[in-house]
Amino acid sequence: MCMSGFFIKFAVTYTFTLSLSENMSQPSDPYRILAFDDHPMVLEGIRHLLSRQPDVLCEGITTHARLAELLQSDCQFDLFILDLELPDADGFDVVKAIRQHCPDAAILIYTMHEEPWLLARLTRLSIQGVVSKSHPVSRLTEAVAAIRAGGTYYNEAFLEQLRIADAKQSSAELSMGRPFQLSEREQQVLERLSRGLSTNEIARELFLSTNTIGTYRLRLMRKFDAHNVAQLIAKAQRFL
Repeated sequence: MCMSGFFIKFAVTYTFTLSLSENMSQPSDPYRILAFDDHPMVLEGIRHLLSRQPDVLCEGITTHARLAELLQSDCQFDLFILDLELPDADGFDVVKAIRQHCPDAAILIYTMHEEPWLLARLTRLSIQGVVSKSHPVSRLTEAVAAIRAGGTYYNEAFLEQLRIADAKQSSAELSMGRPFQLSEREQQVLERLSRGLSTNEIARELFLSTNTIGTYRLRLMRKFDAHNVAQLIAKAQRFL
Protein backbone atom coordinates (compact mmCIF):
# COMPACT_ATOMS: atom_id res chain seq x y z
CA MET A 1 0.00 0.00 0.00
CA CYS A 2 1.33 3.46 -0.87
CA MET A 3 1.81 6.01 1.89
CA SER A 4 -1.01 8.27 0.66
CA GLY A 5 -3.45 5.33 0.76
CA PHE A 6 -2.28 4.45 4.26
CA PHE A 7 -2.92 7.97 5.55
CA ILE A 8 -6.37 8.13 3.91
CA LYS A 9 -7.36 4.79 5.47
CA PHE A 10 -5.97 5.90 8.85
CA ALA A 11 -7.84 9.22 8.69
CA VAL A 12 -11.15 7.54 7.83
CA THR A 13 -10.72 4.93 10.57
CA TYR A 14 -9.74 7.55 13.14
CA THR A 15 -12.64 9.84 12.23
CA PHE A 16 -15.15 6.99 12.40
CA THR A 17 -13.80 5.78 15.74
CA LEU A 18 -13.83 9.29 17.19
CA SER A 19 -17.38 9.89 16.00
CA LEU A 20 -18.55 6.57 17.45
CA SER A 21 -16.83 7.31 20.74
CA GLU A 22 -18.46 10.74 20.93
CA ASN A 23 -21.93 9.30 20.26
CA MET A 24 -21.47 6.59 22.88
CA SER A 25 -20.33 9.10 25.48
CA GLN A 26 -23.23 11.52 24.94
CA PRO A 27 -25.52 11.41 27.98
CA SER A 28 -29.21 10.74 27.53
CA ASP A 29 -31.69 13.56 28.03
CA PRO A 30 -32.37 14.16 31.74
CA TYR A 31 -35.78 13.53 33.27
CA ARG A 32 -37.02 17.06 33.92
CA ILE A 33 -39.15 17.79 36.97
CA LEU A 34 -40.81 21.06 37.96
CA ALA A 35 -41.78 21.30 41.64
CA PHE A 36 -44.31 23.97 42.65
CA ASP A 37 -44.64 24.81 46.35
CA ASP A 38 -45.06 28.16 48.06
CA HIS A 39 -42.82 27.14 50.98
CA PRO A 40 -39.17 27.72 49.94
CA MET A 41 -37.78 25.27 52.51
CA VAL A 42 -40.10 22.48 51.33
CA LEU A 43 -39.24 23.28 47.74
CA GLU A 44 -35.52 23.20 48.43
CA GLY A 45 -35.91 19.84 50.16
CA ILE A 46 -37.71 18.40 47.14
CA ARG A 47 -35.07 19.74 44.76
CA HIS A 48 -32.21 18.44 46.89
CA LEU A 49 -33.79 15.00 47.25
CA LEU A 50 -34.72 14.43 43.62
CA SER A 51 -31.66 16.01 42.02
CA ARG A 52 -29.59 13.26 43.64
CA GLN A 53 -31.36 10.69 41.46
CA PRO A 54 -29.57 9.58 38.25
CA ASP A 55 -30.33 11.68 35.16
CA VAL A 56 -32.86 13.88 36.99
CA LEU A 57 -33.02 17.65 36.66
CA CYS A 58 -35.39 19.20 39.21
CA GLU A 59 -36.33 22.88 39.14
CA GLY A 60 -38.52 24.73 41.62
CA ILE A 61 -40.95 27.65 41.57
CA THR A 62 -42.98 29.31 44.33
CA THR A 63 -45.59 31.39 42.46
CA HIS A 64 -48.44 30.68 40.09
CA ALA A 65 -47.35 33.62 37.94
CA ARG A 66 -44.05 31.89 37.21
CA LEU A 67 -45.84 28.63 36.39
CA ALA A 68 -48.13 30.47 33.97
CA GLU A 69 -45.08 31.87 32.19
CA LEU A 70 -43.53 28.43 31.83
CA LEU A 71 -46.77 26.90 30.57
CA GLN A 72 -47.06 29.53 27.85
CA SER A 73 -43.66 28.51 26.49
CA ASP A 74 -42.81 25.10 25.06
CA CYS A 75 -43.43 22.50 27.73
CA GLN A 76 -40.08 20.93 28.55
CA PHE A 77 -41.01 19.07 31.74
CA ASP A 78 -41.71 15.36 32.13
CA LEU A 79 -43.24 15.61 35.61
CA PHE A 80 -44.93 18.32 37.66
CA ILE A 81 -45.02 18.06 41.46
CA LEU A 82 -47.40 20.40 43.26
CA ASP A 83 -49.40 20.95 46.39
CA LEU A 84 -53.13 21.65 46.27
CA GLU A 85 -53.09 24.45 48.84
CA LEU A 86 -51.53 27.44 47.09
CA PRO A 87 -51.77 31.09 48.16
CA ASP A 88 -52.31 32.56 44.68
CA ALA A 89 -54.14 29.77 42.82
CA ASP A 90 -56.51 26.85 43.19
CA GLY A 91 -54.61 23.57 43.02
CA PHE A 92 -57.32 21.88 40.96
CA ASP A 93 -57.24 24.71 38.42
CA VAL A 94 -53.46 24.38 38.25
CA VAL A 95 -53.76 20.67 37.46
CA LYS A 96 -56.22 21.44 34.64
CA ALA A 97 -53.92 24.15 33.24
CA ILE A 98 -50.93 21.80 33.23
CA ARG A 99 -52.99 19.10 31.53
CA GLN A 100 -54.14 21.61 28.90
CA HIS A 101 -50.68 22.96 28.06
CA CYS A 102 -48.61 19.81 28.72
CA PRO A 103 -50.90 16.86 27.91
CA ASP A 104 -48.04 14.33 27.88
CA ALA A 105 -46.49 15.37 31.19
CA ALA A 106 -47.14 13.45 34.41
CA ILE A 107 -48.58 15.14 37.51
CA LEU A 108 -47.83 14.17 41.12
CA ILE A 109 -49.75 15.73 44.00
CA TYR A 110 -47.64 16.22 47.14
CA THR A 111 -49.87 17.53 49.92
CA MET A 112 -50.68 17.49 53.63
CA HIS A 113 -54.40 17.20 52.94
CA GLU A 114 -56.13 13.83 53.02
CA GLU A 115 -59.71 14.97 53.54
CA PRO A 116 -62.12 12.51 51.86
CA TRP A 117 -63.94 15.20 49.89
CA LEU A 118 -60.65 16.53 48.51
CA LEU A 119 -59.29 13.10 47.57
CA ALA A 120 -62.64 12.27 45.98
CA ARG A 121 -62.20 15.28 43.68
CA LEU A 122 -58.71 14.08 42.79
CA THR A 123 -60.08 10.75 41.55
CA ARG A 124 -61.77 12.66 38.73
CA LEU A 125 -58.53 14.30 37.55
CA SER A 126 -55.94 12.92 35.16
CA ILE A 127 -52.98 12.59 37.52
CA GLN A 128 -50.31 9.92 38.00
CA GLY A 129 -49.79 9.98 41.74
CA VAL A 130 -50.63 11.30 45.20
CA VAL A 131 -48.17 11.36 48.11
CA SER A 132 -48.89 12.74 51.57
CA LYS A 133 -46.36 15.07 53.18
CA SER A 134 -47.05 13.30 56.46
CA HIS A 135 -45.40 10.14 55.09
CA PRO A 136 -41.63 9.53 55.01
CA VAL A 137 -39.88 11.56 52.33
CA SER A 138 -38.72 8.31 50.73
CA ARG A 139 -42.30 7.92 49.43
CA LEU A 140 -41.69 10.88 47.15
CA THR A 141 -38.62 9.22 45.66
CA GLU A 142 -40.56 5.98 45.18
CA ALA A 143 -43.40 7.85 43.49
CA VAL A 144 -41.11 9.62 41.03
CA ALA A 145 -39.37 6.33 40.17
CA ALA A 146 -42.71 4.60 39.57
CA ILE A 147 -44.08 7.41 37.41
CA ARG A 148 -40.84 7.71 35.46
CA ALA A 149 -41.10 4.00 34.64
CA GLY A 150 -44.58 4.58 33.22
CA GLY A 151 -46.56 3.57 36.31
CA THR A 152 -48.58 5.34 38.98
CA TYR A 153 -48.16 5.85 42.72
CA TYR A 154 -50.94 6.62 45.22
CA ASN A 155 -50.99 6.74 49.01
CA GLU A 156 -53.36 4.60 51.02
CA ALA A 157 -55.94 7.32 51.68
CA PHE A 158 -56.29 8.01 47.96
CA LEU A 159 -56.65 4.31 47.14
CA GLU A 160 -59.45 4.11 49.69
CA GLN A 161 -61.26 6.90 47.86
CA LEU A 162 -60.82 4.97 44.62
CA ARG A 163 -62.41 1.93 46.27
CA ILE A 164 -65.33 4.04 47.49
CA ALA A 165 -65.80 5.59 44.05
CA ASP A 166 -65.65 2.16 42.44
CA ALA A 167 -68.20 0.76 44.89
CA LYS A 168 -70.58 3.64 44.18
CA GLN A 169 -70.18 3.15 40.44
CA SER A 170 -70.81 -0.59 40.71
CA SER A 171 -73.88 -0.03 42.90
CA ALA A 172 -75.25 2.49 40.42
CA GLU A 173 -74.71 0.07 37.53
CA LEU A 174 -76.46 -2.73 39.40
CA SER A 175 -79.41 -0.53 40.38
CA MET A 176 -79.83 0.54 36.75
CA GLY A 177 -79.51 -3.02 35.49
CA ARG A 178 -76.36 -2.31 33.48
CA PRO A 179 -73.85 -5.17 33.16
CA PHE A 180 -70.21 -4.56 33.99
CA GLN A 181 -68.34 -3.94 30.75
CA LEU A 182 -65.17 -2.43 29.29
CA SER A 183 -64.78 0.01 26.44
CA GLU A 184 -62.89 -1.11 23.35
CA ARG A 185 -59.86 0.98 24.33
CA GLU A 186 -59.90 -0.33 27.90
CA GLN A 187 -60.00 -3.85 26.48
CA GLN A 188 -56.98 -3.11 24.27
CA VAL A 189 -54.97 -1.69 27.16
CA LEU A 190 -55.94 -4.57 29.46
CA GLU A 191 -54.89 -7.19 26.91
CA ARG A 192 -51.48 -5.57 26.50
CA LEU A 193 -50.98 -5.23 30.24
CA SER A 194 -51.65 -8.96 30.52
CA ARG A 195 -48.80 -9.54 28.05
CA GLY A 196 -46.43 -7.63 30.31
CA LEU A 197 -46.11 -4.50 28.18
CA SER A 198 -45.12 -1.25 29.87
CA THR A 199 -47.05 2.01 29.54
CA ASN A 200 -44.54 3.28 26.99
CA GLU A 201 -44.78 0.11 24.91
CA ILE A 202 -48.58 0.18 24.93
CA ALA A 203 -48.54 3.86 23.93
CA ARG A 204 -46.34 3.04 20.94
CA GLU A 205 -48.53 0.13 19.85
CA LEU A 206 -51.79 2.10 20.09
CA PHE A 207 -50.30 5.40 18.85
CA LEU A 208 -51.39 7.24 21.99
CA SER A 209 -49.57 9.33 24.57
CA THR A 210 -48.21 7.69 27.71
CA ASN A 211 -50.49 9.93 29.77
CA THR A 212 -53.55 8.65 27.90
CA ILE A 213 -52.48 5.05 28.52
CA GLY A 214 -51.91 5.92 32.18
CA THR A 215 -55.45 7.25 32.37
CA TYR A 216 -56.92 4.04 30.91
CA ARG A 217 -54.74 2.04 33.27
CA LEU A 218 -56.09 3.99 36.24
CA ARG A 219 -59.67 3.46 35.04
CA LEU A 220 -59.06 -0.28 34.85
CA MET A 221 -57.58 -0.27 38.36
CA ARG A 222 -60.65 1.54 39.64
CA LYS A 223 -63.12 -0.72 37.86
CA PHE A 224 -61.55 -3.89 39.23
CA ASP A 225 -60.51 -2.44 42.59
CA ALA A 226 -56.91 -3.46 41.89
CA HIS A 227 -53.83 -1.96 43.52
CA ASN A 228 -51.30 -3.24 40.99
CA VAL A 229 -51.15 -4.83 37.55
CA ALA A 230 -50.85 -8.38 38.89
CA GLN A 231 -54.04 -7.99 40.89
CA LEU A 232 -55.75 -6.34 37.92
CA ILE A 233 -54.94 -9.24 35.59
CA ALA A 234 -56.11 -11.76 38.19
CA LYS A 235 -59.46 -10.00 38.63
CA ALA A 236 -60.00 -9.37 34.91
CA GLN A 237 -59.51 -12.91 33.64
CA ARG A 238 -62.98 -13.14 32.12
CA PHE A 239 -62.13 -10.22 29.81
CA LEU A 240 -58.92 -11.80 28.49
